[in-house]
Amino acid sequence: MKKGYFITFEGGEACGKSTQIAKLKDFINSLPNKSDFVFIREPGGTPLAEEIRKLLLNYEDDKPLPMTELLLFCSARSEVVNKIIKPALENGKIVIADRFYDSTIAYQGMARKIMTPKQILDLTEIIIGDLKPNLTFYFNIEPKIAFQRKAKLDENLDRIEKEGLDFHENVKKGYDFISKLEKERFVTIDATQSIDDIFNFIIKTLKEKINIIE
Repeated sequence: MKKGYFITFEGGEACGKSTQIAKLKDFINSLPNKSDFVFIREPGGTPLAEEIRKLLLNYEDDKPLPMTELLLFCSARSEVVNKIIKPALENGKIVIADRFYDSTIAYQGMARKIMTPKQILDLTEIIIGDLKPNLTFYFNIEPKIAFQRKAKLDENLDRIEKEGLDFHENVKKGYDFISKLEKERFVTIDATQSIDDIFNFIIKTLKEKINIIE
C-alpha cells in the first residue's frame, strides 16, 4: 500500500497561513487527484474536537487554566490523529494540517511556560505515538508586523489572538527553536512576501515532494 504524506502549516497570528491554506484548497480541488488530499485544522477536525476548539478559543467567562488549556489541545489532537490523520495516511492520502504539535510547543511551551519543549514532545508521543509531519511550512513574521496586520482586519479575535505582544514574541521564539531543532522537515517562509510569491513557492515545494497531477 502506498504510504501517505503529512504536511503541516505553522506560524503565529496574522502570519498569512490561513490565506495560503485557502488558496491551496482551491488549487487542490482543481486537480484530477484531489481525492488524494485531506485537509484538517487543529484544534478541530472531528465533531468532538470542534467542540473542544470552541472551549479553547471562545470561552471567556471561565478561561481554562494553563495546564487545562494544554490538555484540551492534546485531547483534541488525540481525536483528530486517531480518527482522521492516521487512517488517511494508512490509506496513502496526503494530509494537510493547519497547525499540529509545533503550535503546542510554541504557544503552551514557550509562551505559557507550562512545560519545556522536551516535556511537550514527550507528552505528545504518549498521546499520538511517533507520528510526525513529513514537511512543515513555517510562516516566519515579527509579532509587531503581525499586530499591525491584525489591526487592519475587520474580524473578531479569539482568546489567544487577544494575548499581548510579549506573549506572541515568545510564541515566535518557540517556532524559531523547533524549526532549528528539526530543520530536516521545516521550510521557513518569509511571511512578509506577497501572497502570490508565497503561494508559488509553496506549490513549487509541494511538486518536489508529492504527486500533483495537473
